[in-house]
Amino acid sequence: MIRNPFQSVDGAARYVAGRPYLHPLFMELLRPFLSGTELGADVACGTGLGSMALAEVVEHVLAFDASAAMLAQAAPHARVVYALAPAEALPIPDACLDVLSVAQGIHWFDRPRFFAEARRTLKPGGVLFVYDMFFLAQLAGQPAFTNWMHEEYGVRYPPPPRWPSTLDAAQAQAEGFSFAEGQFEHVVSFSRPQVVAYLMTHSNTVAVSDEGRETPQEIAAWLDSNIARFLPDGAVGQFTFGGFWRALKPLA
Repeated sequence: MIRNPFQSVDGAARYVAGRPYLHPLFMELLRPFLSGTELGADVACGTGLGSMALAEVVEHVLAFDASAAMLAQAAPHARVVYALAPAEALPIPDACLDVLSVAQGIHWFDRPRFFAEARRTLKPGGVLFVYDMFFLAQLAGQPAFTNWMHEEYGVRYPPPPRWPSTLDAAQAQAEGFSFAEGQFEHVVSFSRPQVVAYLMTHSNTVAVSDEGRETPQEIAAWLDSNIARFLPDGAVGQFTFGGFWRALKPLA
């Protein structure tokens, strides 16, 4: 069964403590697709990282998430209003949005219902902007780290079931949208505590603790002891993240 694991108070607290703020990088790529900047919505907004970034390119942001625990951790912003709602049933009027953004959440959605909601809420010329930042499991100067991520971390903490993240031109067209996409890489500096905190935000580890198979403390201790072989005390590593974005506009 597909279940979004980001519902618990513990998972939300870990998310706000460990996720890097890479979202503004995507907003610069969104700008050329905007035909208006009055109102945007950020769905599956979580703790508000994408919502705050979106507020830098549009005047007002409505931010929605299905998790009350995540919203309780959301950062306040003068031009962002948070509300509890699923991505498939947004409490907003028809044709009101210049942009509807989704950061790292579409793999938890009922996609046919969500695409219908995007078509309903976007203005003519509005854009659905779906983006993802993903850990490439690459640490500069430490090729063995990639092997550890795949062969030890990924085996101990496999990803929970989710809808496929694939979203291509054929699917967009079938749902009534045009399609453009792009990708890039970005390097983030992490100390060992920071990379442990980041991995504690993965759905892999959140699902394990939420289900009671390991405590958060046990997961963090295992991560710290293993990553110590790559990052000793006081060291800072250069970790590579991938970025992938898709811009969809409703077809006339």
